[in-house]
Amino acid sequence: MNCLPRYVVHLLDLSDELILAIMNHVKPHVLLLCSIVSIGNNRLEQLALDKCQSIDLTFDYLQSPHESLFQRFYSHVLPRIFNNIQSLTLHIQHLHNILTFIEKNSDKIFPNLTHLRIMPCKRNPKTGTPYTLGTGIYSIFRDWPLVSTVPHFVRLNGSGSDEVLYSFCSSILMRSIVSFELDDGCILPNIFYDREFFPQSIQLTHIRITLCYFEDCICLLKQLGQQLDSFIVSIVYVDGTELRLMFKISSILCPNLKHLSMTIYRNFDGYKKCFVPLLQRLSNVKFLTLLLAIGETEKTPNHFIDGYDLENDIIAYMPHLCQFNFHIRSILENAPHVELDTIRQSFFRQQSVNCAVDYFNNNYGQCQICSLPFIGTRLDFISNRFPLFDITNTFCMVTTLLLFDDIEPFESIFFERLAQALPHLRTLEIINKLEQKDKIRTTTNNLKFSHLTTLILFDIHMNYAEQLLSRTYLPSLNELAICNDILLAIINQNQYQTRDNCSRVERLQTSEPLYNSVNVVQNYFPSDSYLKQLVEKQ
Repeated sequence: MNCLPRYVVHLLDLSDELILAIMNHVKPHVLLLCSIVSIGNNRLEQLALDKCQSIDLTFDYLQSPHESLFQRFYSHVLPRIFNNIQSLTLHIQHLHNILTFIEKNSDKIFPNLTHLRIMPCKRNPKTGTPYTLGTGIYSIFRDWPLVSTVPHFVRLNGSGSDEVLYSFCSSILMRSIVSFELDDGCILPNIFYDREFFPQSIQLTHIRITLCYFEDCICLLKQLGQQLDSFIVSIVYVDGTELRLMFKISSILCPNLKHLSMTIYRNFDGYKKCFVPLLQRLSNVKFLTLLLAIGETEKTPNHFIDGYDLENDIIAYMPHLCQFNFHIRSILENAPHVELDTIRQSFFRQQSVNCAVDYFNNNYGQCQICSLPFIGTRLDFISNRFPLFDITNTFCMVTTLLLFDDIEPFESIFFERLAQALPHLRTLEIINKLEQKDKIRTTTNNLKFSHLTTLILFDIHMNYAEQLLSRTYLPSLNELAICNDILLAIINQNQYQTRDNCSRVERLQTSEPLYNSVNVVQNYFPSDSYLKQLVEKQ
């Protein structure tokens, strides 16, 4: 007896419009293609194939259950759709498969492919959860004053992926590419040092990329500068002492470059020697974004960067400039005292700016200047004196925050206001060894950081671990880096909220090897969450 109700409708009874609406809700789209292509239903297949201009292959990870699906994608689906693909986003481990495919099936090209984005697979190999931290958490730069070590980039050198990436970027598949992106968390390898970048990329006009050295940036602009319209670059290291850079910079020509964005979050010397001379060569830029941390010991300039510097060093050399967004953090040892109004008055153009000057007990001073509205997503070395909480919610889109203060502790009320002011915060690091004074409010237990995934507590007083792990709800926490002694003390307290927060941590890193305390920690956190340091693996 057929007990199905009379109003049941089969998928094929629906109109094309309704079927397409259903298909649009299937994520990722590759799952849909693999389920429909070559199953024998021409109507569904054609509807699916008509929607394959953009392909995203970044939903897999090392132990993903989708291995057989990808085999089917390369054997049955890709031969049917490669002519239609206009945009391709993929993890770096797929490069070899794509290279193999074009060698065998498509005359070495995807004829309509114009946009390519390559991403590292920074995910937990078992769960696929994205992560931020790596071995860079132990970098020697942690001991340098006012130097940030986050983010931790994926380095491809020596991994085998560097040669695959070079082969891919040198292949004739790149001839049709107009826009190329290498994810911000992945450093283009030094293998390009003695070779040309993208030798086949004759139509490439838009690049978004992370480079290890400033010199790599110079080499890339020398090669492709004449054809670039948009250049978005993050640079890890700048060595302003390399005199050979001046000769290379003087030969750069970028007549068509209209959009330029440069990010250097790790403090660098060489602002006057190499950075400014490069910008002065790019006179046709119309839209400029600078996110910089400028030197902690540099003698030139011997003052905080202000509006006069931007006007005289940069703006005066860009007559076509229409929009200039910036967030510049300049750091000086034994910094001379300067009034905040003096910094503000240096900006005489009709542009809204925000300024903050801070002096610390470690003999360093710091000045932060930014255009408004604030376009950055991170703030470094923010103290109690920084204007983080304002009525206009200036910094509400910040996702990465480093709190530092060696003058005052961060009290409980600070974190209460922080949770409201930064609703999108994902990565939080605290450097403060001063004990909280406000003991009355510390009994509250209603704080919540909904999106915080990464918490770094290496250089702190015990109070901050109690504040954030024991009295704050962190539903998204999956990475924790913490000082050994504080971790063991917080475990010994055995608070319910601490257990709940730690139960979701997939990656635990400690300031020192745990050795004999490993069992204590492993009983408190999910299995395999503790990442052993190199000396523990030997």
